[in-house]
Order: sequence, then C-alpha cells, then structure tokens
Amino acid sequence: MPDAGRFDAEAALRPLKKFQRRTVDYVVRRFYEDSDATRRFLVADEVGLGKTMVARGVIARAIERLWDSVARIDVFYICSNQAIASQNINRLNVLGKEAFSLPTRMTLLPLQLAGDHGLGGNRVNFISLTPGTTFNLRSSTGISRERALLFHLLKAMIEPRRGLCNLLQVGAGVDSWGYIVEQVRDDFTKVDPKLIDAFRTECTNRNLIDGLAELCRLFHRRRSHYPQEMTGPRNRAIAELRSRLAHVCVDALEPDLIILDEFQRFTELLHGDHDAALLARELFDYTDREGNAARTLLLSATPYRMLTLSGDTEDDGNHYREFLETLRFLFGHERGQELAEELSREVDRFRRAMLFLPNSKNTAREHKRSIEERLRAVIARTERVASTRDRDSMVEEPKLTIGVEPEDLRSAAAVAEVARVADAPEVVEYWKSAPYLLNFMRDYALKREIRAYDGKECPAPLLDAIKAARSSSLVRRRI
Repeated sequence: MPDAGRFDAEAALRPLKKFQRRTVDYVVRRFYEDSDATRRFLVADEVGLGKTMVARGVIARAIERLWDSVARIDVFYICSNQAIASQNINRLNVLGKEAFSLPTRMTLLPLQLAGDHGLGGNRVNFISLTPGTTFNLRSSTGISRERALLFHLLKAMIEPRRGLCNLLQVGAGVDSWGYIVEQVRDDFTKVDPKLIDAFRTECTNRNLIDGLAELCRLFHRRRSHYPQEMTGPRNRAIAELRSRLAHVCVDALEPDLIILDEFQRFTELLHGDHDAALLARELFDYTDREGNAARTLLLSATPYRMLTLSGDTEDDGNHYREFLETLRFLFGHERGQELAEELSREVDRFRRAMLFLPNSKNTAREHKRSIEERLRAVIARTERVASTRDRDSMVEEPKLTIGVEPEDLRSAAAVAEVARVADAPEVVEYWKSAPYLLNFMRDYALKREIRAYDGKECPAPLLDAIKAARSSSLVRRRI
C-alpha cells in the first residue's frame, strides 16, 4: 500500500487534457530522467492552451519525485505583477495550503522567514516573487527597515554601536528611526541563527567589518547634516552590505523548482549584468550540498515574432538576438554560448538550402531535422487547431504537392512592377504567402503608397502598372 503521508501527483494530473499531460511528461523527462537532462526548459504553448495547468502538472510530478530525497521542497513562481503572482501561485499550489508570498525586497527575507510562519517548518513551500521588488537593489541605501535589520545583524560586531546606528539612519527622522529599530528588534529575535551567521561570515570574509568600524567612528556623534565626504562612503558601504545580505538570503531560499511566467517581460534578469540579474541567476543556478540542482520552467505563449523581413527596422530584428540569448540561458552557462552559436549556424545553413529548392530539398530537410532536435532539448510548443472536437490536437504538417504555373509568375511580375513604380519595398515574400496581394495587403507599405493618391491625380506609370495587374486582383462586379 502507498504511504498515506507521501504526496501522490495523480490527483493534480487528472484534470489535465491529453496534450497537457504529454507536455508534463516530456518536461519531467528532460528535467530528471534523460542522460543529457537540462536544468531549464521553455513551454511555449499557444495562448489559451493552459500553460499554467502544465506548470501545475510539472510541480506535482517534481514534488512526487523529490519527496524522498529532499528534506524541504521549495517551489517558486516569478511573475511581473504581484496581484497576478498571488492569484496564480494558488492555482499552482497542488497541496492546497496557503502560499508564502514575498512581496518585498530580498534583503528583508530574514524577517519574513522568522518564527513559526517561516519556510523551515513546512514540508513543501509555494512562494511567489516579483522582480520589481524582490530583486530591487537600485537605491544604494534602501529603505529604513532594511537598514534597521542591518543594524541588528552587525551591532554585535561593530564599535561604537552608536556610530553604526547613526550611519544607518541616513534620511530617516530621529523618532521614526528609533521606532523602526525597536520594531525590527522584536522580529530579529526569531530570525534563523544560521542566516545571521552566514551574513556575518560573509562580511568578515570580505573585510567589510574593519572598514565599516572605521567609518562608524566618524558617525559617533549625531548631526543634523553630514558633509559629502562622509555621506558618499556611507552610502557605498550600505549598498555593499545590502548586496551581501541579498546574496546570503538567496542561498537561504533553497529553490527546487522555479516557474518564470511570461519570462520575456523581464529578460534582463536572465541576461543582464546588474545586481538584480546577478541575484536572480543565483536563484536559478542554486545547487544544494547534496548536489540537487534547481530546475527552472519558463512559460510564454509568444516570446518572439515568427518572421523578420528585409524592410523591417533594426528593432524589429532584435527578436532573433533575444531568441539566441534565451537559448544560451536554457542550454546553461557551461555550454550555452557554444550550443546557441551552433544552432545559429545550423539555421543559417537551413536558410541557404531553402534558397536553392527544389535541388537542395534533402539538404534542407536534414538541417530542419537537426534544428528541431536541438530545440526539443529545451523547448516544447503545442498549437491549437479548430478542426478537432476538443481543440487540443497537435499541429501536423500535411504533404502538399505545389507547383508554379506561368500565370503565377506573370502575377508576381505585375505586382512587383506596381511596388517598383510606387517606390515600395519588394513584395515577393508576401506574394509567396497570399493570393490577390493588392486586395489583402491592408496597411503594408505598398498599400499605403497607393492610398496616398486617394482624391489626388495618380501618376500615369503607377496607374498603368495597376491596370496591368488587374488580372491578378479581385475585381468588384456590379449587379
């Protein structure tokens, strides 16, 4: 008989549709079972296909798998909006217990983990984070509550203590600063001693204490105003202390599974080199002493545009560079750059083969197969089709026999002449995609150039070109 206290994922998986269950099984296999298992994976299902349900299934399977090997299982949900994060973390919570939210800065984590309501007393924790607040270290001196916590963390190591208190007061009023210090003192008595020791060791190892003690002696006497030669070093010292505390707090979180929802909204966390990005990547790269590594599941329906054309601006083409950056993150630090560059070269070879079809048909197929195999290692996508009863089938590519007739080429030449005379971009890419191009181009450059003459006299060359393309257009007939 199964252990009554052991978590069983089946109840959470039962509501999933077949295609969602297939995605869950594939992600779990890539995370934990394959010989070349990955720590990071992107589920890019089309809008409305239930990526949150897929994430819920992955969470359930991960908890079931880790139950016997990890003392405490921490699941993190990172979203750009705190209200959405609080809502979705409850949808992802397969245990039905109250989720633990961190709507504040990473540096205040010790106070939020303190006491009976912290993470340490739970078998499984569900935690929501928002990058704009959790990883925010932009203000060098932070907020008063952060500095009050720093005071209680350091007061046993720094003399004079009064100088430390004055230094950390910064712009707070005397009465309000005293109240905040007293308030934090009550919570500080419940802070995990291991976290306190880790921070103090970090400060000692980095030789912060001696420099800070020297600075505190300058702040021994309280003043209404401190000169710039004192406030500059003070602000830099506080910024360094906050940074060290934040990094210690990341280690205290012990993530097992991280869900990044609509990750493209905060790609700076994945690729940037600022403090917030470094903190976030420490979370993504976490590995405990037993070698258990955190897994990161990225969710996004439309992370990138599907196509860039020659007439697009430089900004329009940035999505391909962002795509390669995301692949570097998904493939990991050790070989991410190398694998992303290999894939980029393979895409370029595929593009060149496509230009020489049909002679290069077999070569193009081989490059296509290679690209798909590389991407499947870290990405899965399901698309909706309307022809099935449950609207949940996978997209299949039917075999079509397509030929180019003389009339097709005459049509292409006629429309291309219209574009040339109108001084519009080349339209051959659009012509290959849709019939009756002049009727259906909507707000593209060619249509805008032609509409510019609405109510005006159209130049004769353009008028002649449009008339010549009449057979390639839909003509409204009067009845």
